[in-house]
Amino acid sequence: MRRWPLLLPIAALAVASLPLTGADFPAVADASADTGSYVLTATDPGGDYAPTFTGNGFLAVRVPPTGQGYAPGTVAAEAQVAGFYAQPPGQVQQRATLPSWSTLAFGDGGQDFSLGTGTVAGWRQQIDLHTGVITTTATWTAPDGHVTDLRYDVFTDRARPAVAVVRLEMTPHWAGTATVTDLVDGTPATMSDETAKGWDTAAHRDWETVRAQGTGIDATLSTQDEFGPSVRGVADSPVGNDTSQNVGQSMAFGVTAGQSYTVTKYVGIGTTAGGGDPAASAAPQQSIAAAGLGYTRLLDENNSAWNALWAGRVDVLGNPTLATEVNASQFYLWSSTRDGVNWSVSPAGLSSNGYDGHIFWDAETWMYPSLLAQHPDLAVGMDDYRYDRLNAAEAHAGQTGSAGARFPWESALDGTEQIPPPTSINSEGLYEQHITADVALAQWQYYQATGDRAWLASRGWPVLSQAAAFWASRATPGANGSYHIDGVTGPDEENPDVSDEAYTDAGAAATLRMAAEAARVLGQSAPQSWTAIADGLTVAFDPATGTHPEFAGYQGQLVKQADVTMLQYPWAYPMPANVAQADIDYYVPRSDPGGPSMDDAINSIDTAALGSPGCATYAYTQRSIEPFMRDAFDQFSETRTGGAFTFATGIGGFLQEFLYGYSGLRWDTGAVSLDPSLTAQIGGIVLHNVSWQGRVFTVTIGQNSTRVALGSGAPLPVRVGNVTHTVGQASPLTVPTRRPDLAPTTDAARCQAAQASSAQPGADALAAVDGSPATDWQPAQSTATLTVPLAGDPSVGKVMLGWGQQYPPAPAPNVPPPPGPVTTLRATDYQLLASSDGQTWTTVAQVSGRASGTSDVLTFTPVHARYLRLRITGSTADTPPMLTEITVPTS
Repeated sequence: MRRWPLLLPIAALAVASLPLTGADFPAVADASADTGSYVLTATDPGGDYAPTFTGNGFLAVRVPPTGQGYAPGTVAAEAQVAGFYAQPPGQVQQRATLPSWSTLAFGDGGQDFSLGTGTVAGWRQQIDLHTGVITTTATWTAPDGHVTDLRYDVFTDRARPAVAVVRLEMTPHWAGTATVTDLVDGTPATMSDETAKGWDTAAHRDWETVRAQGTGIDATLSTQDEFGPSVRGVADSPVGNDTSQNVGQSMAFGVTAGQSYTVTKYVGIGTTAGGGDPAASAAPQQSIAAAGLGYTRLLDENNSAWNALWAGRVDVLGNPTLATEVNASQFYLWSSTRDGVNWSVSPAGLSSNGYDGHIFWDAETWMYPSLLAQHPDLAVGMDDYRYDRLNAAEAHAGQTGSAGARFPWESALDGTEQIPPPTSINSEGLYEQHITADVALAQWQYYQATGDRAWLASRGWPVLSQAAAFWASRATPGANGSYHIDGVTGPDEENPDVSDEAYTDAGAAATLRMAAEAARVLGQSAPQSWTAIADGLTVAFDPATGTHPEFAGYQGQLVKQADVTMLQYPWAYPMPANVAQADIDYYVPRSDPGGPSMDDAINSIDTAALGSPGCATYAYTQRSIEPFMRDAFDQFSETRTGGAFTFATGIGGFLQEFLYGYSGLRWDTGAVSLDPSLTAQIGGIVLHNVSWQGRVFTVTIGQNSTRVALGSGAPLPVRVGNVTHTVGQASPLTVPTRRPDLAPTTDAARCQAAQASSAQPGADALAAVDGSPATDWQPAQSTATLTVPLAGDPSVGKVMLGWGQQYPPAPAPNVPPPPGPVTTLRATDYQLLASSDGQTWTTVAQVSGRASGTSDVLTFTPVHARYLRLRITGSTADTPPMLTEITVPTS
């Protein structure tokens, strides 16, 4: 998915160190447990502020600092609706941006309220994640000296997919005439043309229909304004009586000092996408009906619908910062999907039309699993999206010389390949064929999680069988029963058009086996060749490194993101634990620092499954969130410097760490598998209302034990290790929680509470003591200190330091990165100090002018020490060094 959208970089936020806790928590978390914040607040619209968005899975809007309306900028405040695809001449299909429907501007003395007009005091904007309501408050002094208190509330109705509401409450400290303008603003609209508009100023109503270019899809936006009892004598006049995509009305009325006034704008939106109700009639009906119910009832219904979603949530305990980030991530993902809206989810969801609103592997691989666990009714829409476009996938396979169904790399309206030209830049549409395996896996996971055989027969099997037929035709037989797939690109898009690509081969083999198993379940016949081909598609192994080469001819160069490391999860490719660990340790240092966050989400999940001694699972969690989290509203950015925003793909990967990583949750047709683990940095995790084959259960992971409680449904089979337990509603299951951070060690520094003078986001001090040679602490400057408390009061006479390396990037699109030269980022000058009390320090070793080597072994006269401090004063190329591990052996 190398094609970055045209968004400017966003400045990274500094992230505070997260608290440590070693305490266990009650088997069932209570309301007093610290599960982070659900109300996120900004008090400064400058600096790192970025407008947040709210959505109901069908429509969404980003709200600017003024609390309503459209605003341009790095992160434009726009409106989106699912399925509104256009195709201008000579271009690919793209989701068109709607005219902005949220404008409800307050005016005084001929000036509209803005943060750049007059003076503003007490500005505050917040989003309530429990309800999706974005509230903006401010006191505005207009250029004429009038002072007015303003409050805006905006939400998209979760209970009514085609309805949104904007409410203005104002309290003037002056008397005179106020103006409120309800506008459907065509300024941000893209790839559409106005076909009709109308007003009924007496009824305070207006509407507009726009048509997507090239596809003929209509979208109609209708607004209905209502006034509080204090508003009297409203004088209306139409706005937008021209050929622009503007329509609205200006409403003037008298005000007195100290009296509060409310104006509520009810919005209805309908489209003809997907054969729905005719847009021109559906939207006005929705806005009029919403106004008839009134603000309070609509808000109550919206809140109830959101509460139903929040019943199936992830709680993180004992780590408020991380807990809040999880809360926000769940909200933003849910905002872009809903039951019955089968348009799948693009990389930026409904927050923008980033990546043209196209559907990639992101949907099935990253977002889908985070929905399936607790909201299978939302997840199945992604499966249905693919089934509905199966004919196009079959045609694509045939046109490219294969059998079965080949799903396009970028899908939009009709399921044909929509990757923008030229292929010299965007070659993924030619080679990144693993998406067909990703689609198949999601189909099979839905059956595993729901046990819905009727769905499997009618919708899952057609997709699975055709995906298997594609891979069977794509594989070429080799010697001794082997099979090979040539000319593909894996998730590592920086190394395109290769053969025997590890991820692709593993996914193809798994697809063939899943399809064969589906045939067995349904009593269908499947070609025997499917299993033979699957057995022959073996992933290569290099005994020299003890790892799986990413592809034939791989030379150890930089990779874009997780590829080989995904063999373990989600593909469950069989391999010894030491090989899986070697893959992680080998590929993590070679991962592009400019790549997306999901790389480290996989590393966290893999490490949790392996039970690697130490606390690297959490270090990878830090790496997957800190460099990518933006602004006061905890929104994901695609990369460390920008990209798609709000990045739903990264959100999906992040949430999987808690649903499938720390819990060890895996789907199977006969039981739910669990293998829970934690480290001290998280007090506990609660997975509420997990759904499996008609059962609903909660998994409460404590630092010492994990409890599985069945809420509803038949007895639940739970597999832990090699033992299957039966959980009834009156008989919960309690099993030990694995603690890899407490594994016996002779390293006195491992997983201790290290502190640093500074750290790059995601490269925290913990990474230097987490037991992993692949993670690293990297300070923000070349001069820095790292202080490590030691377990016990050991006699220390030897310390080992590991330094990280930097691999050269790809020189151009579709040109693989060279394997060298590799730069070691190490300290050239440093001191090692010891202390028994953390106050008085003695230098025990010193290094000067050492510019090469990835490891240092320091030996000195043994001293008893409770603390060690590394004081760095110089580094290679004046670049902040990367300390992969400091090891303090005690024997």
